[in-house]
Amino acid sequence: MRKDIFSAAIGLMLFLAGLPLQSYAQENAGYTFLPGASGRMVCQGRWVPSTDSALPGNCEGQLMDLGQFSAVSAKLSADRLDQAINVLVSIDQKLSVNNNELQGLVAATASLQKSIDSQPTQGSLSEVIAKRFDSLPEEVLSNALFKQEIAKLKEDILKEVERRYSTKPSATAK
Repeated sequence: MRKDIFSAAIGLMLFLAGLPLQSYAQENAGYTFLPGASGRMVCQGRWVPSTDSALPGNCEGQLMDLGQFSAVSAKLSADRLDQAINVLVSIDQKLSVNNNELQGLVAATASLQKSIDSQPTQGSLSEVIAKRFDSLPEEVLSNALFKQEIAKLKEDILKEVERRYSTKPSATAK
């Protein structure tokens, strides 16, 4: 029985010794992690397994230990974070400028709307003109020819007011 256990142990040792080192290589996030003399190593590049099972394979790129890899990765992450922060600050500044310009446009629009609303409408202007003509003293209107010319002038002015203000939107159509 001892002979069988000894034979099995020798067979297991030969089997493990015959395993290529590439079986210890692990792929993770595009990097190959390998056991090394001072700890885990990282292949930054392409890992090419050896065709000879006795050889470990080859790293086509830089091979560095895990601590160094972590430090380089942290530095690259910090640099990218700084770049992202700079882009966000730039966007924030542009948005601030755009917001200021937009507030100016809103104020100008409100001022323009107030000005438009204060303009006389066709109805109120026509009423004012008609009242002014109707309030002319009787002495002025005593001459029939003169009265007829004033009535024609009133009609012409009211038509012109209607023509000019007919395209303006009414204050109630908001």
